[in-house]
Parts: sequence; structure tokens; C-alpha cells
Amino acid sequence: MVFGCGHAGDGNVHLAVFQADDQVRAAMLRELFEACMKLGGLISGEHGIGRAKKRYFLELTDPVTIALMRRIKTAFDPEGILNPTVLLES
Repeated sequence: MVFGCGHAGDGNVHLAVFQADDQVRAAMLRELFEACMKLGGLISGEHGIGRAKKRYFLELTDPVTIALMRRIKTAFDPEGILNPTVLLES
């Protein structure tokens, strides 16, 4: 079961996915995120990506974008001390 709500002004959609089976829930989330991205949306939103959506973000986002993000993180955090392992491994 999936419930959603959003912000008409900025296009954010918040989904609550209720599924007891971890594997089924993971497959549902992947399909939802993939469909969103095909329509021009992003996995991240006003609260970022974090640990909960990390797997899907790294699987579905263009590798060139991920590489750019890694370079930017390294430029601002060369020691890898800011949020280590939250999204990008140092």
C-alpha cells in the first residue's frame, strides 16, 4: 500500500510505503523511484537522500552525476570527515 502527499508549489511528493515483506517493499520503492526519474523527477527532495534512499539513488542516478558529486565532496571534504558513508564513500 502506498500513500502520498505533496507540495503543489514545488512539486515535492512524499510517499509512505507500507509493505511488511522487505524484498517486496524494496522492489516497490525501486519501481517508484525509477518511474519518477523517467518523468524527470529526482529521488532526493527537500530533506536530501540519506541512508534510506542511498541504495536506489546510487543504482538509478547517472554514473557521471555520481562521479561529479564525489569530486565536489572531495574538494570540500578532502579528509572525508563530513557524513562519512552516508551517501558517498570517502
